[in-house]
Amino acid sequence: MQAPDQIERDAWIDLLRVASVAVVVIGHWVTTTVIWEDDRIGIENALSVVRGSHISTWLIQVMPVMFFVGGFSNYKSYDRHDRAYLGFLRSRLARLLAPTLVFVGIWTVIGFVAQVSDLGLPNIVDRAADLAALPFWFLGLYLFVVALAPMMLQLHRRFGSRAAGAMAGGAALVDLVHHGLGVPHIGYLNFALVWLLAHQIGFLYADGSLVRLSQRAVLAATAAGLAMLVLLTTVGGYPVSLVGVPGDERWNTNPPSLALVALTCWLIGLALLAREPLQRSARRWQPWIALGNASVLTVFLWHVSALAIAAAVVYPLGMPRPGTGTAEWWILRPVWIVAAGVVLLLLVALFQRFEVHPKPHPATSALRSSAGIAAVGVVLTGFAILGFGVTGFNRPTARLGEDLLGLELTPVLNLLHLCGGILLLIALYSWPMRRRRLGLWIVSVFLLGLGWLGVGGVELLGTNSGIALVHAAIGVVGLGVLLSSRLEERR
Repeated sequence: MQAPDQIERDAWIDLLRVASVAVVVIGHWVTTTVIWEDDRIGIENALSVVRGSHISTWLIQVMPVMFFVGGFSNYKSYDRHDRAYLGFLRSRLARLLAPTLVFVGIWTVIGFVAQVSDLGLPNIVDRAADLAALPFWFLGLYLFVVALAPMMLQLHRRFGSRAAGAMAGGAALVDLVHHGLGVPHIGYLNFALVWLLAHQIGFLYADGSLVRLSQRAVLAATAAGLAMLVLLTTVGGYPVSLVGVPGDERWNTNPPSLALVALTCWLIGLALLAREPLQRSARRWQPWIALGNASVLTVFLWHVSALAIAAAVVYPLGMPRPGTGTAEWWILRPVWIVAAGVVLLLLVALFQRFEVHPKPHPATSALRSSAGIAAVGVVLTGFAILGFGVTGFNRPTARLGEDLLGLELTPVLNLLHLCGGILLLIALYSWPMRRRRLGLWIVSVFLLGLGWLGVGGVELLGTNSGIALVHAAIGVVGLGVLLSSRLEERR
């Protein structure tokens, strides 16, 4: 197996990774107005006010590019681990979770302090704790995508581009049933189909399929994506904005829609058309791009926090507060970007050290039950991260009425899910089999107990009947893995 430092990096992919995160960061800073009044602090999304700006999201909604880059990276990482699932998973999760756990720990403490302290009004700490986890919806989804990557690679190696085509067709069918026939909840299937499609196209680049396409073919696919966007948003009834706009009845992102499939073709096509000149530029700027790649997750995690801290500094100093979308508001946008950028640089200097880039590591076990422990650990961890994206870190013990797919959550419940998931993942890679089983038994019985109490009407930690059933189901699966482990060991 080739060592990681002997494998030539793709300069274009490195540039896309850094550039897409930069677009997300600056996009949030530009479109977010922090409202600072005598008795409250709030935020206002410029997209809700400046309606003519919605077309800009056809270029700045770069989540498809981020999943595309992830597909390339997971393809290469899986090969570097000799296609050993548990070794691959260990490496990818270590990179994702190390800085994320530091972030969660810090903001959880801040959330508890804000809840028990009388900080007065306006309370920037309380509001910041509410918003800090905004990036978590992407991280939670991507965690599941990473766990599924080896299975998706099997589909890719068997069916090639037909697998991606089937996902695009499936997303169109889901939209037809959801929006056309009015069937509720089925649209949530597109969280998998749409984002896995972009990830699957990353496989097509990693194996050279996209590089072998002619410029004419790439141009045709790009034009088709743009034409589809125009058609869907004019006569198809889809919103023009490809990010969620507060106050709008329908979003293209929740659940993901066919418009995001068109956006995937459009943006990845544009990037491919510009690949050769971008690759030449990336090689010239390689030291700076390498520095960006080394801290890209830290930047992504902390950029919303940086904006909140900047507001806490500049507003008490007399920063003007013009209405969103006014001429003065636009003039002050660069000032906000600079202020938030300075704070973010300080945060990166503090926390980049936790962003690890592990080398390939052999798996600790080839037993099938080990994959079962990994699955339960990933589900709990991913569910916790998505949960924080919904609830934030504010008022950790309060019942907030926030839900994820109808499952009511609180920050403290998210924290328990995260602790259970991390415990299982640590046990999987660091503990002997007997202690792994003990860890899984403790987590499974605890979840079964929560589920039994919740189904019986006892509301603990803000649970409702839906989340109680999920707890019970995960607990049953965990006990099933334990039984499977015993049987496998006897064989």
